[in-house]
Amino acid sequence: MTFSQPRLRLLSILSVTLLVVGFTSYILFRHSGAPADEGFAAEQLNEGGMEDIGTLALPEVGKRLNYLIQDTGETLRSLERVSDVQLSLTVETTEPAGEQPLQYEPLFVPFTSAQLKAELASIQDLRFAQKLFADGSEVRLDTSRLDPLWKRAAMPDEPTAEQYLPQRLVFRDGSEKTFAELKAPPKVGSDDMIASHDAFALAVNKPLASLGLTVAYRSYPAFRKVVLDKDQPKVTLDDGQSFQLTALGDGSASVRLSTLKLSTFVVQGLDDGGRALYSNGNSSLAFPTEGDIAALQDYYNALLQTKDDLEQLKTGQAVQQQLERVTEALVAQAGPLQNTEVDYRFEATPQRIVIHVLDPMEDNRVEFTQVDNVLAAQARYIALDRKAERYGFIDQAGQWLIKPRWVQVQDSPVADTYTLFYPEKSSDPESEWQALRSQLAYFPAGSNKLVDLPFEHITEALSNGLLLVERETNGPYGLYDARHHRFVLPMKFVNPTVTDNLFIARLGKRTDLMEGLYGAYTLDGKEILPTQFSGIEHSAGLLYASSADRSREDVFDLEGKRINLPGYNVIGRFVGQQPLLVQDTKSRKFAFIDRQGARLPIKLPYDEVTPFSNGMAVVGRDDSYGAIDLAGRLQVPLDYQQINAFQTRYAAAIRAGGGTSLVLISQDNKVIKALGSYSSMKVPDNGNEARYYVRDPKNDDEYLVYDADGDLVKKDE
Repeated sequence: MTFSQPRLRLLSILSVTLLVVGFTSYILFRHSGAPADEGFAAEQLNEGGMEDIGTLALPEVGKRLNYLIQDTGETLRSLERVSDVQLSLTVETTEPAGEQPLQYEPLFVPFTSAQLKAELASIQDLRFAQKLFADGSEVRLDTSRLDPLWKRAAMPDEPTAEQYLPQRLVFRDGSEKTFAELKAPPKVGSDDMIASHDAFALAVNKPLASLGLTVAYRSYPAFRKVVLDKDQPKVTLDDGQSFQLTALGDGSASVRLSTLKLSTFVVQGLDDGGRALYSNGNSSLAFPTEGDIAALQDYYNALLQTKDDLEQLKTGQAVQQQLERVTEALVAQAGPLQNTEVDYRFEATPQRIVIHVLDPMEDNRVEFTQVDNVLAAQARYIALDRKAERYGFIDQAGQWLIKPRWVQVQDSPVADTYTLFYPEKSSDPESEWQALRSQLAYFPAGSNKLVDLPFEHITEALSNGLLLVERETNGPYGLYDARHHRFVLPMKFVNPTVTDNLFIARLGKRTDLMEGLYGAYTLDGKEILPTQFSGIEHSAGLLYASSADRSREDVFDLEGKRINLPGYNVIGRFVGQQPLLVQDTKSRKFAFIDRQGARLPIKLPYDEVTPFSNGMAVVGRDDSYGAIDLAGRLQVPLDYQQINAFQTRYAAAIRAGGGTSLVLISQDNKVIKALGSYSSMKVPDNGNEARYYVRDPKNDDEYLVYDADGDLVKKDE
C-alpha cells in the first residue's frame, strides 16, 4: 500500500487541502478565537484564487479578496479546534470465520539511489535491435537487464518512469553521427527522450554497430523503516516523525502517522512468518498540524490587512505581489509534517505493521557508452521497402544489393542463409487470401547471388556446421554440411534423434507412416548399426537395440560391437557400476554381465530376477520374494509376497500373507515403518522419488501419500 503525501498549499488552495469534515478521531468545538461569519452577499464575491488577481480591475480585486477571506474563514471555523486525543492501541482477537488459504504480497525491500547506482555500474552487454527500411531505420532497446532494477527502485505496483536518450551512433561502415543529427522528425509535443518500450526512428538505413545511451531516472536517496506491533505500538523518530498503531484485529489495522510532507510511505502487514499479507483495501484521511492551522490563521489575517490596504496598493498586480510574499513566509511557518490516519484491511490479522518512509525522489542519470546491435556484422542485411511491402538486401552503407522482391525474409541459424517467402498464385482469383511459399537459400562466399537449398526446414543446427534438415512437413530428414554444402546422410530417414555424435533414425519418406527400420550412424556418416531394428536407444554411451520382430534386445558399444552374450536377451540397462541382467532365450536362466560382456559369478537359482536398483536386485521363487546385493548374497530372505524396486535407502514390501499392508524395509531386511493398506504406488528404478498411496485409517475415502523414506508428503481426497 503506497501513499504520496501532498504538498502543503496556502492561500486559496490551502483551504481545500486542509479542510476536515466529520473526522471521528478528532472533536471540533466552537471557540471564541475563530473568525465570525463574514456575511458577504453573493454580489460582493468574485470566485477564484490569487494567481490571476493582477489581471483584475480594482473593484473586482476587492470582491476577490472578499471571496478569499470568506473561503479561509469557513475553513478556520471548521478547524476551529482540533483536540489532540490521547490514543491507545485497541486489539481484537476474533478472526473471520471460514478461514481460506491466505494470499501474500511481495515483501517490499527498498532500493536506494546509492544501491541503484552501484547496480547500474555493473551492467554490461546492453543490446538493441534495428529494423532497416528503404528510407530509414527503427531502433528498439532491449532493457530487460535494467527493468528489474527500476522495479526494485520504485514503489509496489508503481510504473517505472525512466527515460532513454540515444547519444553517439556508430555505424557498421565505421562512420559516426549524433542522434540529434539523424533522428527522424519528432511527433508534435515530443522530445528526444523515449520510454523503454518505445522504438525510435533514424533518418538513415545504415546498419548500426553500437550507440551511446543516457538514461534519466528517479530514485529514493534513503528511507526509514518502522515496525509497530502490540508490544511497541508507537515509534517517534529523531526528526519528529511519529507512527502509532491505534487498532489491530479482525483482519484490519489502523495507523496514525505524522510524516514529512514530501515523503512517501509504504505500509505492509506481516504474519508471524514474516510474509506480507494481501491487502483487501485501505482508506486514508489527511488532517492539519497545529502549524498548518496557525499558518492558515495568519493567512486569514493577511487577507484582512490587504483589504484594508487596498487603496494604498492601488492595483491588482500590487495586491498579488503582496499576497505572494506572505505565502512564501507562511509555507515555512506551517512546518514540514503532514498528519495521516489510515485504515487497512487484510485477509488475516497481521502480527506486526512495517512502514518504510522514503525520502523525496531525486533525479539521476546514468551513461552507457556502448550499447551493441544484436545483429552481428555481416556482408548484407535484410531491409524492407515500406511502400512496396517487399524485402530485399542492403550493404553496410544502406545501398540495395538485391532489390525488394519477397513478402518476408527470415534469418536462419546459419550465417548467410535465409528463408524467403513468395506469394503463391491462388486457384481462386477472387480470393482475398494469398498463400505463401517458402524457400531456403544461401549466399556463396564472395557472392551476392542467392542459391536455393534442397530442403525446406533447418530442424537443428549441430556443431561444426552440420544441420539436421527436413525436406518438407512430415517429410524425410538428412544431415547436411553447411560449410561445404553437401549431404553427410541423405534425406531418406524419419523420426531422427541426435545425441552426442550419434544420428539414430529409421528409413522412410513420411513421419506419419510406420515404415522402415532403425539404424545408427556417426555424424560424419559412418554406419554403426544397420537399419535392421524396430528401435534403438542411446543411453550412457551404449546402444540398446530391439530386433525387427521385437523378440530380443541387445546392447552394443559405439563401434557397433555387441556386448551381451550370444543367445541372451538384455533386461534393463547398465546403471553406474551395477551389472546388467540378461536371460538365456532357450533355458530362461538369468545371469549378470559387466560392461565388457563377461558373465559374473553370481548364482541365480530363482524363477524371477529383476535388474539392480540402488545396489539391490529383487529375486523370487515359488511366488516368494527376497533381494540380493551386488555380490549375489541374499540379504532379504524369500519371506515376502511382493518387493518393489529399492530406492536409495528402502524398498516397499508386503510380507507373506500380508494382503495389501505395505511396509518399508532396509537392505538388511529391517522393517523401518508400517505404512498401511496401499491403493497404488509410483516406484522408479535407481531413484529415490517413489510415492506410496495408502488409505487413511481415519477416513477410507482419503489417502496418505508417503515418500521413499516413509515421510508423509500430503493427504489426497
